[in-house]
Amino acid sequence: MRRLFTFLLLTGLVVAGVVWLADRPGEVTIHWQGWRVDTTVPMLLAALVTLLLAFAAVGRLGWLLVGAPGRFFDARRASRMRKGYLALSDGLAAVAAGDGRNAHRLAHRADKLLGDPALTGLLTAQAARLSGDADEQRNRFDAMTARPETAFLGHHGLMELALKQGDRVGARAAAGRAFALQPAAAGLAATLADLQIEAGLWAEAELTLATARRHDCLPAPDLARRRAVVLHARALDADKAGPGSDALGLAQDALAIDPGFVPAAILAARLHRRAGKPRKATALILDSFRRAPHPDLVAEWAALGEGEPALDRVKRMQKLIEANPAAADGHVALAEAALEARLWGQARTHLDRAMTERPSRHALDLLARLERDERKDEAAALAWLAKATTLGPEPAWTCGACGRAAAAHSLACPACGAVGRLEWR
Repeated sequence: MRRLFTFLLLTGLVVAGVVWLADRPGEVTIHWQGWRVDTTVPMLLAALVTLLLAFAAVGRLGWLLVGAPGRFFDARRASRMRKGYLALSDGLAAVAAGDGRNAHRLAHRADKLLGDPALTGLLTAQAARLSGDADEQRNRFDAMTARPETAFLGHHGLMELALKQGDRVGARAAAGRAFALQPAAAGLAATLADLQIEAGLWAEAELTLATARRHDCLPAPDLARRRAVVLHARALDADKAGPGSDALGLAQDALAIDPGFVPAAILAARLHRRAGKPRKATALILDSFRRAPHPDLVAEWAALGEGEPALDRVKRMQKLIEANPAAADGHVALAEAALEARLWGQARTHLDRAMTERPSRHALDLLARLERDERKDEAAALAWLAKATTLGPEPAWTCGACGRAAAAHSLACPACGAVGRLEWR
């Protein structure tokens, strides 16, 4: 509606102008180079308008002729870009479908049409992954790191490639660069922290975990366990350094972060005992046994009473059971102390309770010993020992990543290298 109104207004103005000039024709005389031209004002204006239109037409034609090559090449470039992006999207679809042959073909076509290795790097790298070409993957990921928009994907891809090839140093370096670009990326903080912990880079690991905590990109239990693992490892190093170190403080910090972390509790209790502070060691072991009963806590508890008479050892183990009556390890320890004190009835009672809570080979060995020592019944003893063959696997430090058992607790799983994933079960 607005356009129609504008057109009518302009048309009216032009008609009014023409009528006004027709009513006032006037005369114009031009003398130039011996020539004389006599005409009216409307005719002069018409001639000028015609001349201007002619100049405009010539100028437009010249612009078309001069700009034709540029427009041709622009159109060709746009066509190549459209075809290149189409090949890029089709290639990514082929990667998602696992079609390595088509992915490689389309990646080559996209690379040729777009002429930007950083842009097509992800597709080419994924196509190379499907075909097993590690060198091509590395080259493409390297190219992607040169472009800010794809740098994170490039470093992340280099990290995954290095991990696949067992290059832990290269993986750690690439993960660090990727983490600097996108610290909140899913799973990246855990991978980088584990690689740093594995290499003994405690300060770097703590900085990574602090950043992960700030960006809330790790579940709270996983974050707490990794921080506890780092502090425990630092405490072990400090303990090896000898007197004057902060081993006890570091172990206590690890416990404060993860109260159920048994290795830190055992180390802290041992350090208290060495420092001549049995009361603090006693309180710590009882609290830890209440939270997470473990045979090593029982052994550390027994070490507090080293050399004491058999009856006193029975009383000591009774206190441990009071902290956690449902812990089979406590009942086995009390039964063993009762056997040493020749308290047959008490030993049998707690061995029965231990077998109810969780049958174990140690409990069966003690039952066989009880039959021999109290009743001199070798047949009954052998019957108890025979039951050991029916038991399932004994509790052990088991990796939460690969499920394999380890002989003792360590910083990383001996089988798969997962950091902080050993759990007593």
